[in-house]
Amino acid sequence: MTLLDKIIESGTANEPPPLSSVLRQCILLSDQLKVPLLRTWAEQELTGYPNPKDVPQYRVVNVGAYGDFAAIGQRYQGRPIPASLLEPQHRWAATVLRLTEPVSAYESLDGSSKGVLIYDWPSDMIALYQSRLLQGAVLMRAWQQVPKSVYAGVLDSVRTRVLTMAIDIKNDAEASGLDLTRIKQNSPEADRVQQTVVHAVYGNVYVAAGSQVINTQNIEVGNWSDLHKTLKEFGIADTDLGELHKTLEHDKKIDGEGLKGWITRNAGKLFDHGLQVGTAVGTTILTQLIKRHLGLPQ
Repeated sequence: MTLLDKIIESGTANEPPPLSSVLRQCILLSDQLKVPLLRTWAEQELTGYPNPKDVPQYRVVNVGAYGDFAAIGQRYQGRPIPASLLEPQHRWAATVLRLTEPVSAYESLDGSSKGVLIYDWPSDMIALYQSRLLQGAVLMRAWQQVPKSVYAGVLDSVRTRVLTMAIDIKNDAEASGLDLTRIKQNSPEADRVQQTVVHAVYGNVYVAAGSQVINTQNIEVGNWSDLHKTLKEFGIADTDLGELHKTLEHDKKIDGEGLKGWITRNAGKLFDHGLQVGTAVGTTILTQLIKRHLGLPQ
């Protein structure tokens, strides 16, 4: 039985092994198939996500916020905090929560689906809104709370993605006659398997760019503001963004001279988490983001 078959078997077992052990098998599989993104994802699930912005969509949950307030001679405990009372850049603290912990933390929770886990607001947020949320009262503590059942859902989602990925890789290899034991590093076959991994694990709004995964879901088709904001976060200067905006007014083909030239000139300027990416990766990122903006297949 191959490692791929073992992973498929563990995903369909009535009593599956711990998810942590399955993810370690995925690390081995990534080495066999020359798919670095699979290892990156498995390691992040095992050790946690250092940057909340990097968590996959299945780790983003919709939850409100609650606060304890104190007034003269009176206390208000567990009072809901409407997101509309917060400044736009802070409304995430009363609407969504990004779960960054390793899967072992969720597996260690007791089997009961009752109860919640608490995520306190940062002290700076408490200080900022101390006297702005409830007239005549002071905010003493604020938090978001997540039902334990949500964590079971995250674990199940990870298991399902691993199973789907393994089945898709096996079916694609059988249909195309690809020998999974002879895949070479940086080959078209490795790129093909990697794209299968990205779609199965992250979804169709993510694309592979070297050893990174780029999320394009925040770019609405035809919305220049979304594209502008995303490219700005990657370090593209205002002058270059202005040039792109003018180019898009008359060039809607990703392989047209205007867009192709702009991508070539700016591919080496991208930064991700403070680190400059290579020209090849930058080309992929810019191409996919612009294709998303234009509504072209990715």
